[in-house]
Amino acid sequence: MKILNLAYSVDTGCGWGRLTWEIVRRLKDRGYETPMLTEVGSNNPLEEPILGRGRRLLKNFFVIRKHIVEADIVHAWELNPYAITAQLAGFGLKKKHVITATGAYSVQPLYNPKTGFIAKRVYENADRILCISRYVKNEIDRVVENAKTEVVTLGVDFNKFSGQRTENLREPFILSVGNLGNRKGYHVSIPAFAEVVKKLPRLKYLIAGAIDESYLKSFQRLIVQHGLENNVVFLGSLPDRELKKLYLSAHLFVLTSVNYQHHFEGYGLVFLEAASAGLPVIGTSDNGIEDAVDKNRNGILVPQNDIQATAKAMLAILTDPQIRCSFSENSIEWAKVNSWERVVDEYVKCYQALSHA
Repeated sequence: MKILNLAYSVDTGCGWGRLTWEIVRRLKDRGYETPMLTEVGSNNPLEEPILGRGRRLLKNFFVIRKHIVEADIVHAWELNPYAITAQLAGFGLKKKHVITATGAYSVQPLYNPKTGFIAKRVYENADRILCISRYVKNEIDRVVENAKTEVVTLGVDFNKFSGQRTENLREPFILSVGNLGNRKGYHVSIPAFAEVVKKLPRLKYLIAGAIDESYLKSFQRLIVQHGLENNVVFLGSLPDRELKKLYLSAHLFVLTSVNYQHHFEGYGLVFLEAASAGLPVIGTSDNGIEDAVDKNRNGILVPQNDIQATAKAMLAILTDPQIRCSFSENSIEWAKVNSWERVVDEYVKCYQALSHA
């Protein structure tokens, strides 16, 4: 069976690329043909970076259509523009279309006056919409009647992030991993951390992720406001090998993501990475993180924008060795259950069902 994939990238350094490649490469290992059309090349010999918008799309339109002609199933890794491109280029070919819906970019176009109509039609015409969380599914179902949605959450390469824990007892720290922006909720976690430091003054807060200079200054002001200049460190983007070291030596993982104008955390793969390393976690409710955390077993979910609840959750885990040990053990089991192989099993079931429909 030939599954044609249309995606932003297969560069594992970005979230979209990692999701696509982790699944596509395993499908290939299982004997599927998995040609990949991408927008941004990553020097992967299996991809053809010909997707785009405007003139680039027009230039490569018939090349894309030729690929669709040769495919059994067309899989778009996000609504806009890949599912839209796939259905436009495949018009009249009667191919089976699958869309992976990952989060804000799967939902926000439905509310945009310029894209709302076509986004809704593309979803209505899709043979299957694989949503990475219940939250994403509910957001699509809210707007698109009779959408063929189902939930297939993300997975993790357990061995990539697991190992012997080496918590730094001399300089204990908590960890966040996520781009520096408002949606990741650092405007909540930093003040909450300030409350925690009053009781645990040696504690540090390390934040790994791409730094947006437009947000950095406001967070630095927040740090100064709370007297945390010696406690909070922005590390910037780090390779997986460095993240693994941090996961294995941190005391707690925290990411207090917030929803903003139909932008939200679609799942939260970093929670599974942290869990693989045996870290207790704290996330927020009312978004996709609810499916990435085993609530009250490997971590705590707090309301969005609630500084006091976040501080209370941090202290509950950091000051109670029994809770921290229990959450750590449960994190490892949770990560093992949520493997990429399990995710690929669900994708294979989808493809096989469509091929026999």
